[in-house]
Amino acid sequence: MKLLHSALTVVTVIAVICNVVDSAKICAFNIQVLGKTKMGKPEVVEVLTKIIKRYDMVLIQEIRDADQVAIYQLLDEVNSASGNQYAMALGPRVGRTSSKEQYAYFYKHSEFQVEGSFTYVEPNDEFEREPYVVNFKSLKSLSVSDFTVIGLHAKPDDAVNEIDSLTAVYEEAANKYGTDASIIMGDLNADCSYVGQNDWDDISLWKDNRFDWLISDNADTTVSSTNCAYDRIVLAGIDAGDRSSGFVFNFQSYYGLTQEEAKDVSDHYPVYFDLY
Repeated sequence: MKLLHSALTVVTVIAVICNVVDSAKICAFNIQVLGKTKMGKPEVVEVLTKIIKRYDMVLIQEIRDADQVAIYQLLDEVNSASGNQYAMALGPRVGRTSSKEQYAYFYKHSEFQVEGSFTYVEPNDEFEREPYVVNFKSLKSLSVSDFTVIGLHAKPDDAVNEIDSLTAVYEEAANKYGTDASIIMGDLNADCSYVGQNDWDDISLWKDNRFDWLISDNADTTVSSTNCAYDRIVLAGIDAGDRSSGFVFNFQSYYGLTQEEAKDVSDHYPVYFDLY
């Protein structure tokens, strides 16, 4: 099996070098309290726009705006800077408390189209912010033409249980849309004090060999001085190599920002991978 996997990886690399297949950059980004206040800071919006333009699809998390205006403003800014390339799939406001959040997918409409979507209905109130699932059809020549994306911003203090429950979300999405190809991603709070070394055996999404985790446990997805791999990408039914296939975009270093300037943008770095 390992030999077959290696052979497939080599074939994929050769195909990419020879431009035989297309690729798409898929990203998850917790923007941290995206609302009117953040959108009122031009220097922050400029950096957010630059970041989003790097990717063909972006899961945006932690949208907190009761009037639901800020996310449309951000989409307008991105499209103004990119030549109107992006469409949006926007989930409902979710959360157990008055502090509701939304998930949004920005995606290039020339590369993907939405075939369906749903917010997961929990049998036992497993999630603080229920996952938002979108079924995408690729308009490019990718290794998968039809796949689901499952976005989650996990509650820190219940991260182990919420990540474990994502297996059931995946199975419902697979049954609903008839594809086992899926990208599960977001701020899963999957490290440090929220998910410790002894917790992984209790997480089916980690133990089940249907799932491949791309972001290394040693990665740092936080802007602050902590060193935690909170943000993750997990694949099912998609061959993307190994954990080295997932990346963290350190926008502070890339754009030469100070610590305070970077924190104004977000307390998380985006994570991404290339889908071939």
